[in-house]
Amino acid sequence: MTIKLTTSGFTLIELIIGMTIFSIGLAGIYALLQTTMSTVRYSRDEIVVSGLLREQIDLVMSIRDTNLRNYIPWDSVFIDPPVSDTALTAGIYTIENNYTTASIVIDQNVGTISSSPIKVTKLATFPVTDEDKWSIAQLRLDNQWRYIHSQTIGTGTQYASYIIVSPLSINSVDVKKDWKNQWWIIDARVLIKWNGYYREYDAKSMVTDWQK
Repeated sequence: MTIKLTTSGFTLIELIIGMTIFSIGLAGIYALLQTTMSTVRYSRDEIVVSGLLREQIDLVMSIRDTNLRNYIPWDSVFIDPPVSDTALTAGIYTIENNYTTASIVIDQNVGTISSSPIKVTKLATFPVTDEDKWSIAQLRLDNQWRYIHSQTIGTGTQYASYIIVSPLSINSVDVKKDWKNQWWIIDARVLIKWNGYYREYDAKSMVTDWQK
């Protein structure tokens, strides 16, 4: 009887090499997946930011157009207490839809707004650091998944938004007509917080009394 010896099968070294190659391939796939998810998240943020920036500028334009249709000063605005301003001035604000007020209420005798479906809040100080901006301007989602500025209501998001209002000026001199500012530069800002880091975006527009 003849006995044949065979060397088929895998040695320990071959198994180790195979497992190493498989691990490298798996790590590459995981890295690709992480990169893809990061790109998707970044693209989603870009879309949300674009909408938030556009919304802030549109709300300011809406205030101007509504005022002109109601024959009151174009820059009249209702600012949440305790600020007593009745017109837009240079400063930093948060602006959003006021879902608790359905229509605008105007005192035609003095041309001021006492209630508005657009909520404007003037900030007392200009936030310097990203943390300061975040703490005063973070957006939250209410129970109907609408973005609002609130410290207590709704679910916190990774976004914060505010606008900077400044007069149009030439060589540091404000451009005025009849001793009154007729142009405002609206600098809309959106801040994103992710993993402890911040990214800020801005979009600028100019609002003016188009009847002048």
